[in-house]
Amino acid sequence: MKSETTKTDFEKEYRDKKRILIIFLLLSLITVLHYFTPIRDKQFHDMFRRFYYIPIILGSFWFGIRGGIVIPILAGFLFAPHVLFQWREFPTKEIDQYLEIIVYFAVGVVTGVVAEKEKKQRKKYQQAARNLEVSYKKLQAQTAELLEKDQQLIRADRLATMGELAAGLTHEIKNPLGSILGAAEIMKDDYSPGEKKYEFLEIMIKEVNRLNKSISNFLSFAKLKAPQFKLSNVNDILNSVKDLVEFRLQKEKIKIDIGLDRNLKEMRVDAEQLEQAFLNVILNSLQAMKNGGTLKIYTRVMNPEGLNGNKGEGENIQFQRDNKLLMYVEIGIDDTGCGIPEERLNHIFNPFFTTREEGTGLGLAITKRIIEAHGGNISVESRQGEGTKFRIRLPLRN
Repeated sequence: MKSETTKTDFEKEYRDKKRILIIFLLLSLITVLHYFTPIRDKQFHDMFRRFYYIPIILGSFWFGIRGGIVIPILAGFLFAPHVLFQWREFPTKEIDQYLEIIVYFAVGVVTGVVAEKEKKQRKKYQQAARNLEVSYKKLQAQTAELLEKDQQLIRADRLATMGELAAGLTHEIKNPLGSILGAAEIMKDDYSPGEKKYEFLEIMIKEVNRLNKSISNFLSFAKLKAPQFKLSNVNDILNSVKDLVEFRLQKEKIKIDIGLDRNLKEMRVDAEQLEQAFLNVILNSLQAMKNGGTLKIYTRVMNPEGLNGNKGEGENIQFQRDNKLLMYVEIGIDDTGCGIPEERLNHIFNPFFTTREEGTGLGLAITKRIIEAHGGNISVESRQGEGTKFRIRLPLRN
């Protein structure tokens, strides 16, 4: 913005200098014609002194009232010696030419005043046009926001309906699955490993467990409970999640780099829900590192005003309460996995969106709902072949 203003100022300065040069050349040319044209050619002198109106009017239009005063004075100053010394023998003509100098001044002032008014009016219209453009853009943004909220309401209504449906189907589906699982496990004891029926029963048990897990995830998403806020330390929750995945990290040869902010104090959160949210993101990262890699986890206390904490960089993140900006904690979970294609990045938090055959597509959707229920937000950046970065931000509430 600053460079554009500097460029505009430079262009204006260059244009003004060019106009001054044009006026100076016109005044000089007309004056030279007067001084070097013989007095006997009166008709030419009458024409030349009318030529002075050209730079006077141009100066008035270009520079307003200042030009309307300065240019006639210059024209009179250049023309007066010619009248005084060369037209002395023609007193009548001399008076006419002095009167012409007064007319120069009058024309310049009137034209300058008109030009000033026209310029002010034009600026007024330009400002009005800019204001209209700003208002139009605001209206567009508000319309887009309203449409987005309308879509959110539609989605919320669908989720509510899905929750009611899920509540009714819970026992209808889970109870028979439990019976099938129990029967399969009992029947499996009648066969030895290696027998075909034993393998079929193992497949049945595995598929029932997978279906049971999918239903549980579905129910968790559809009937997510309101957070039960209690004082907890996010660092402790992350350490608990790290312990849960420690064996898998070693098994899959994934290094972990964990850096937790010691300045982070206890805050009001639902520790159980946050543990589930963090675990979902970390499991997503582990699944992206099939051939090993590095998992980085960190926390940072962030201050939007840059005091007693890190100031958020790159993104304008703000949390408010009673019109006051709140400090917040940023949780970073980075992996060096395969990354997410750009065309899929905007859909990873959508329910049932998954790129894995064994996935339900609900893990990250549940995480997003949990974080938003805590008044926070979650974002993601990813490059194919380089890895993925998740950022979770939660306002500090004591």
